[in-house]
Amino acid sequence: MKKLKEAFLEMNTVDKIAFIVGQAASLTVIISAILQIAGVWDAALTLCQICMGISLTAQAVMQWKKNRGIAILSLGVAVFVFSVAGVILFLK
Repeated sequence: MKKLKEAFLEMNTVDKIAFIVGQAASLTVIISAILQIAGVWDAALTLCQICMGISLTAQAVMQWKKNRGIAILSLGVAVFVFSVAGVILFLK
């Protein structure tokens, strides 16, 4: 646990924000998937897709300086996920 805290403190501000947003989006994906599977909330899949796109965008921001190829791939997948979520949202 201490190594994670030290690694977090060494990050710059943009990476810290991207990390927190990505973790929050990932948690929202897990919760909304559980709600969708349990049948509690039928529109949870749309929220899940949007949060997946946010999580991929945050990952791209964090990877931009380290590995630009992975960052571009993450952005491409995020655009695809946002496109699919938009189509599903507006065609329902």
